[in-house]
Amino acid sequence: PAEEKSSAPPSIAELADHKVSPLAQLMRDMTAFADSTKQHISRGEELLPFPTAFKDMVTVESTPGMVDHRTFDPFAFSYLHQLDSLYNVVPAQRQQAFDELIQYCAACHGQVCPGPLVRIKKLRMPASAE
Repeated sequence: PAEEKSSAPPSIAELADHKVSPLAQLMRDMTAFADSTKQHISRGEELLPFPTAFKDMVTVESTPGMVDHRTFDPFAFSYLHQLDSLYNVVPAQRQQAFDELIQYCAACHGQVCPGPLVRIKKLRMPASAE
């Protein structure tokens, strides 16, 4: 009989051996940063210190086979440009700048690694009643 291994879920041992790539970990850090930044902006507080480590996103090792830099890098540079903008706009414009930052995340993940899109969309600021 033929082996039917491919449809079985990974075992606990296989999951324990899984290594998170530096880029995947950086993306998790970016998500935590976005969660915290959303809360700070919502409360009218100052921004967190600028996350300089995010500039490494174009050079850190990715999960094998997940990133084509011809597609990823333009999105990454756009994200980084918008991150700079978030820190340079007046406080009244931070919510819009933050939403634009999150839109860059969603645009990239629409092309590369779509798994986090549901989570990314939840990072958007709630619509304000004006």
